[in-house]
Amino acid sequence: MTKRSPILLPFLSQRGQALPLIALGMIVLLAFIGLTVDVGILFIASGHLRRAVDSAALSAAAQFREGRSLTELTTSATEFIALNGVTPLTVTVDTCDTDATLCTNPRRKLVHVTATAQVDFVFLPVINVYNTVVSANSTSEAASVDVAL
Repeated sequence: MTKRSPILLPFLSQRGQALPLIALGMIVLLAFIGLTVDVGILFIASGHLRRAVDSAALSAAAQFREGRSLTELTTSATEFIALNGVTPLTVTVDTCDTDATLCTNPRRKLVHVTATAQVDFVFLPVINVYNTVVSANSTSEAASVDVAL
């Protein structure tokens, strides 16, 4: 029987190393899958919010054309965002009266809508990230001339 060196002893006995490696590999794989799912949730929610804000801007522009107040424009925009299945945290509607960057010469009937919404995650709460806030904005123009032929 040969005598083994105490320094090489841990390396000569390699039984049972597969189980910890497989367990570590599974944890890493689940972390990547979770991150992928949550990033997908974030992109889907961001797309829904963008589409909802686009429709809200069109709605607010139609109301602006009829001479409605800024409060009525904001209410209309908020309703259209809710109709698209998004619960907004904030909705801001700007016209030339509230935002000088929307003023043009000749004057155009521009309406700018900005909204934010909260996105809840599924896997990221494991690392203490429960949600994030996404925002979207859109500018729409009402018909500048009302003509009936």
